[in-house]
Amino acid sequence: MAEISLATGTAASSGDNTLVAAPGSGMRTVVTAIIVQEESGTATTMIVKQGSTAKVRFLGQNQGDGLAWRFPAGRPWKLPDNAVLVLNLSGANQVGYTVEYYQEAT
Repeated sequence: MAEISLATGTAASSGDNTLVAAPGSGMRTVVTAIIVQEESGTATTMIVKQGSTAKVRFLGQNQGDGLAWRFPAGRPWKLPDNAVLVLNLSGANQVGYTVEYYQEAT
Protein backbone atom coordinates (compact mmCIF):
# COMPACT_ATOMS: atom_id res chain seq x y z
CA MET A 1 0.00 0.00 0.00
CA ALA A 2 1.14 3.53 -0.71
CA GLU A 3 2.09 5.96 2.04
CA ILE A 4 -0.86 7.62 3.79
CA SER A 5 -1.16 11.40 3.43
CA LEU A 6 -3.28 13.82 5.45
CA ALA A 7 -5.02 16.94 4.19
CA THR A 8 -6.31 19.14 6.98
CA GLY A 9 -7.60 22.68 7.15
CA THR A 10 -10.71 24.79 6.90
CA ALA A 11 -13.04 25.60 4.04
CA ALA A 12 -15.17 28.74 4.18
CA SER A 13 -16.26 29.64 0.65
CA SER A 14 -19.81 29.13 -0.54
CA GLY A 15 -19.78 26.50 -3.29
CA ASP A 16 -16.96 24.08 -4.10
CA ASN A 17 -13.82 23.93 -1.93
CA THR A 18 -10.97 21.60 -2.91
CA LEU A 19 -9.90 19.21 -0.14
CA VAL A 20 -7.50 17.06 -2.21
CA ALA A 21 -6.38 18.21 -5.66
CA ALA A 22 -6.67 15.97 -8.71
CA PRO A 23 -3.51 13.80 -8.82
CA GLY A 24 -3.02 13.85 -12.60
CA SER A 25 -3.91 11.59 -15.48
CA GLY A 26 -3.47 7.89 -14.78
CA MET A 27 -3.70 8.42 -11.01
CA ARG A 28 -6.53 8.43 -8.48
CA THR A 29 -7.03 9.45 -4.87
CA VAL A 30 -8.02 6.69 -2.46
CA VAL A 31 -9.73 7.98 0.70
CA THR A 32 -9.40 5.87 3.86
CA ALA A 33 -11.05 8.35 6.26
CA ILE A 34 -12.66 11.79 6.24
CA ILE A 35 -13.82 14.12 9.00
CA VAL A 36 -15.82 17.29 8.31
CA GLN A 37 -17.04 19.53 11.13
CA GLU A 38 -19.14 22.71 11.27
CA GLU A 39 -17.13 25.42 13.03
CA SER A 40 -19.20 28.55 12.45
CA GLY A 41 -22.40 27.72 14.33
CA THR A 42 -24.45 28.73 11.27
CA ALA A 43 -26.54 25.98 9.66
CA THR A 44 -24.62 24.75 6.61
CA THR A 45 -25.42 22.06 4.07
CA MET A 46 -22.21 20.20 3.21
CA ILE A 47 -21.78 17.95 0.18
CA VAL A 48 -18.68 15.79 -0.28
CA LYS A 49 -18.05 15.26 -3.99
CA GLN A 50 -15.70 13.36 -6.27
CA GLY A 51 -15.23 15.83 -9.08
CA SER A 52 -18.71 17.16 -9.81
CA THR A 53 -20.55 14.07 -8.50
CA ALA A 54 -22.14 14.37 -5.05
CA LYS A 55 -21.46 11.35 -2.83
CA VAL A 56 -22.47 12.41 0.73
CA ARG A 57 -24.79 15.23 1.78
CA PHE A 58 -25.55 16.39 5.31
CA LEU A 59 -26.71 19.43 7.27
CA GLY A 60 -24.68 20.85 10.13
CA GLN A 61 -27.18 22.81 12.22
CA ASN A 62 -24.86 23.62 15.13
CA GLN A 63 -21.21 24.29 15.83
CA GLY A 64 -19.52 20.89 16.16
CA ASP A 65 -21.94 19.01 13.90
CA GLY A 66 -20.26 16.95 11.21
CA LEU A 67 -19.30 13.67 9.68
CA ALA A 68 -16.60 11.17 10.64
CA TRP A 69 -16.27 8.39 8.10
CA ARG A 70 -13.59 5.68 8.32
CA PHE A 71 -13.69 3.13 5.55
CA PRO A 72 -13.21 -0.56 6.43
CA ALA A 73 -9.79 -2.09 5.79
CA GLY A 74 -9.60 -3.23 2.18
CA ARG A 75 -12.69 -1.18 1.20
CA PRO A 76 -11.51 2.43 0.78
CA TRP A 77 -13.28 5.05 -1.32
CA LYS A 78 -11.50 5.05 -4.70
CA LEU A 79 -12.14 8.23 -6.67
CA PRO A 80 -12.17 8.08 -10.48
CA ASP A 81 -9.03 8.76 -12.51
CA ASN A 82 -7.70 12.30 -11.93
CA ALA A 83 -10.71 13.42 -9.83
CA VAL A 84 -10.59 16.20 -7.26
CA LEU A 85 -12.09 15.68 -3.77
CA VAL A 86 -14.45 18.58 -3.06
CA LEU A 87 -16.49 19.93 -0.16
CA ASN A 88 -19.41 22.04 -1.32
CA LEU A 89 -20.84 24.49 1.24
CA SER A 90 -24.28 26.11 1.09
CA GLY A 91 -22.87 29.34 2.56
CA ALA A 92 -19.59 31.06 3.37
CA ASN A 93 -19.37 29.37 6.78
CA GLN A 94 -16.19 27.88 8.25
CA VAL A 95 -15.93 24.09 8.21
CA GLY A 96 -12.91 22.11 9.40
CA TYR A 97 -11.77 18.94 7.65
CA THR A 98 -9.21 16.15 7.75
CA VAL A 99 -8.81 13.65 4.92
CA GLU A 100 -6.65 10.53 5.22
CA TYR A 101 -5.75 9.28 1.73
CA TYR A 102 -3.17 7.90 -0.66
CA GLN A 103 -2.79 8.01 -4.41
CA GLU A 104 -2.36 5.11 -6.80
CA ALA A 105 -2.16 4.38 -10.51
CA THR A 106 -5.46 3.58 -12.20
